[in-house]
Amino acid sequence: MTREGSAPRDRLRLFRRIVVAVIVASFGIAALGGIVVLLGGSLGDDGWRVLSTTAVIGAFSIAVLCCAALAGRRLRVFGIIGAIVSVLSAGLVVWLIWYRGPFTPPFDALLELTWSGIALTVAFAFASLLLLLADRDQPAVRIGLVATLALFAIVLGLTLYAIWWSETIRGDTFGRVVGVFAILAALGAVIVPVVSLLLRAPRERPA
Repeated sequence: MTREGSAPRDRLRLFRRIVVAVIVASFGIAALGGIVVLLGGSLGDDGWRVLSTTAVIGAFSIAVLCCAALAGRRLRVFGIIGAIVSVLSAGLVVWLIWYRGPFTPPFDALLELTWSGIALTVAFAFASLLLLLADRDQPAVRIGLVATLALFAIVLGLTLYAIWWSETIRGDTFGRVVGVFAILAALGAVIVPVVSLLLRAPRERPA
């Protein structure tokens, strides 16, 4: 392999190491703070805020890692966008945890924006993992992948609608519809990877 050919892989490897290092460092600091709080006796409001911050950083770090799994692939831009959304959403959640100001009307819009960021983070994380199968040649995998991603998009759209326009929803029909699509999306997220493993062609051994 030439030096020119190995350069992109070296940069990709460096990028992954930086991402992992930042996540480990941030989560390690947050975890250390949580341990200090737990060992310090009475928790109090600030103690619960520290523990909540630790949990938030840990959860969103996993989402960033899921998005970073697309690094070096054709759909890496999707993963980059997802990682950015995850980081920004984590920042909003942490800010709300430590917010002590008045809950004036603009606060409601900020809360809706935060919930939207959480929904987008979950969607990007799961979709990024599924998109690791985008290069598979099996028609069943490709069809299942497209169908599952479409279901994810529908659930995300309905969730965002419920977050921003909840006052327009009447009765339980909307919740039932969301539940049906969510179950189908979860089913596809399980079946597609399994089908991909079952249909994987055996690699030929080098002569």
